[in-house]
Amino acid sequence: MASLLEPGGVFASCGGPVQPADPAVEEAVRTARAPFLESDEVPSPDGTPPGHDMQWPGTELRQSALFTDVRQVVIGRRLTMSAGEYLGHLSTVSAYLVLPPVVRERVFRRIAQVLPARVEIAADITVHLARRRHEHEP
Repeated sequence: MASLLEPGGVFASCGGPVQPADPAVEEAVRTARAPFLESDEVPSPDGTPPGHDMQWPGTELRQSALFTDVRQVVIGRRLTMSAGEYLGHLSTVSAYLVLPPVVRERVFRRIAQVLPARVEIAADITVHLARRRHEHEP
């Protein structure tokens, strides 16, 4: 990434998980998918635990001598969608896409059975910003 930036240029990364905001619904979904998937989240490539104050890629940017002023900001976002829309979202998640079609269909049926008609969603966006160092910066 650094090679794509001029010295002083800013790298920005935005993303985050989409999951039910209601802990009871999240637990019901977890229980429904458990026979097929332990989790549907993508683990951090560098092993940073979910509760850590700096998440990846911020952790990697901090370790790089090429970047400075690394910051992480979380923008809280809540949405409401129908159960069908939430299942549609899950159908784009790689953890489900790698399942054999018959298994994927079964897990989606199980999840559909535990979802309310309208699902409140936590879709916080985590933003990482870092500035490329100038050649003479320490």
